[in-house]
Amino acid sequence: MRLPAAIFLCLIFLAIAPDRVEAQEPDQGTSAVPSDGVIVSMAQQFVLEHFKRSPEAHFSIAFDIANIHPQPDPDYWAVVGGFMAVSGEKNYRPHAFGIAMRLICADHVKMECWRMEKLVIDQNIILNN
Repeated sequence: MRLPAAIFLCLIFLAIAPDRVEAQEPDQGTSAVPSDGVIVSMAQQFVLEHFKRSPEAHFSIAFDIANIHPQPDPDYWAVVGGFMAVSGEKNYRPHAFGIAMRLICADHVKMECWRMEKLVIDQNIILNN
């Protein structure tokens, strides 16, 4: 007699229990301010894109810690950091970069929503818009 009572109580519990809630991924593209990790990763992506177009063959790049410098304009950041790059025969050379970039649309996890405005690598101005 106890088993049917337990089943009956379980059925009542299931009938009045709230609907199951699925775990949801946070929507990273709609928050107003991108995280520091997103800002740094976009800056590093711009540096990588520069070397893909460069006549110099850099087959391997390893980034170091980068610092973010918020600017007075909204949606505008400067990032300064370093990286090691192969410069032939597996010789790694240290490099420094500085980049100023602007967020131009709300989906800040997409590269298309960022515009690089300034780029300096090893004290050489690459872009200055």
